[in-house]
Amino acid sequence: MQTRRLFPECLYSPPNTIVFVIDTHNTICEIYGETFVSYESEDNLSGVTLSTLFHEETVSQIEKVLSGIISLTTISWRKNRFDVYAKKTENPLYRLMYLVDVSRFIGVETQLQESRNDLLSKKEELQAVFDLAANGISILNHKGMFLYANRFFQNMMGYTMEELKHHSCISLSSSEYAAASKTAVEHAIEYGSIQNFRKVCVTKSGEHINASMSLSYLKSRNEILMITSDITQDIRYQEELKRQVEIEVAKRTEQYEVMCHQSRLAAMGEMIDSIAHQWRQPLNNLGIIVQGMRHITSKQGIQQEFLEEIETEMMEKLGYMSQTIDDFSTFFRPSKQKERFNVLGGVEDAVRLIHLQLKSSAIELKIDVESNTDLSVFGLPNEFRQVILNIVHNAMTAILRSGCQDGMICIKVKSHHQGIVVSIEDNGGGIDQSNLDRIFDPYFSTRENGSGIGLYMSKIIIEHHMKGRLTVANRKHGAEFTILLVRSKELT
Repeated sequence: MQTRRLFPECLYSPPNTIVFVIDTHNTICEIYGETFVSYESEDNLSGVTLSTLFHEETVSQIEKVLSGIISLTTISWRKNRFDVYAKKTENPLYRLMYLVDVSRFIGVETQLQESRNDLLSKKEELQAVFDLAANGISILNHKGMFLYANRFFQNMMGYTMEELKHHSCISLSSSEYAAASKTAVEHAIEYGSIQNFRKVCVTKSGEHINASMSLSYLKSRNEILMITSDITQDIRYQEELKRQVEIEVAKRTEQYEVMCHQSRLAAMGEMIDSIAHQWRQPLNNLGIIVQGMRHITSKQGIQQEFLEEIETEMMEKLGYMSQTIDDFSTFFRPSKQKERFNVLGGVEDAVRLIHLQLKSSAIELKIDVESNTDLSVFGLPNEFRQVILNIVHNAMTAILRSGCQDGMICIKVKSHHQGIVVSIEDNGGGIDQSNLDRIFDPYFSTRENGSGIGLYMSKIIIEHHMKGRLTVANRKHGAEFTILLVRSKELT
């Protein structure tokens, strides 16, 4: 390589730059640049023409630069890319041609272009998602003013995007929610987000709509992303559903009251039979006493003690009949509220109303209480007696219908870890297996003239009103009804 003397200042050319000194015949006179060795290999290019060194098309591009037609061109040479530009010198015989290696920047530029294209693609996708979303999506500044809103939000509120830019999420709120909306924006900025903030918005046409909004603060942009859902139809549906539920509850309450009335009417019919049995014997006794009084009064010398004895006996019979009326009157009076009562006392009160019928039907009734049993529960005492009486009466009917000669009803009371268990078992042959699952259904009865609401109401009383459990199962000789009563007062 010849000594570089023509333009010594070119010895300090920038990095990655090769400087060719070109004469008027496009011949290379000198070469500058420390990095040239990596491109030159061992060739000496001094005295070589441009047409020898480069392809014809490349030479044409370079000549345009040298002649000043264009200021810059990019060429490929020895597997690299160079930006080529030229400078004139004070000596008209020479020109300086600069080759700047831009190979490494080409890759970066390509990557940047690809990234730019990818960003544009993602932007288009995001824009499509925003516009096709089934919720209103909008961007607010830190004061709540609209910067952007998707089509759904524009259609929902009736504003164009240009119109929305003059509004805020606060100004589009109904007057009673304006302050709350401002607070929601402030809280979103302070805490990062607000979820499911509900308010009433006012559309361009003046329509009020119920909206649910979630706000998220974008700290890097000092903006707020807001997603809005129109829940007007949902609220209307909930209100209509609530109204329907109230109507249905009212219907069911009315139906329940009717069934309670029917249950008591049915029980009243059975109780009238019981009253007849309870009164028949004392009335017969009173009749005998009264008939005997005719013969006694015709005799002289009746002792005072004997008359007092007759009076006492008659008063006992009348007192028993009066007590019977009180018992039945109490039975048909619903409990006003839940209270503590003695389970054994409730069982005995119920049995006392029917014991003469059982006695006249030759049916033995036994009550067995487990020792050390806490007999106190919290519930409805009169309704509980109704349940016991209903089950015992059904057991009596089953025994009579089966033709059993040694009728037996056994009531057992024992402790349970949740409270007290009362079981009522008879030897009336049990319940047909096909009817066992339906025995508590309303209006279902296996008796010819049965109402079918006694056991249904019994289950409602025990399980719904007293939060216990009433079940039935067949045993060896008959059916067994089991009542579980809980002691907790918390069930009120």
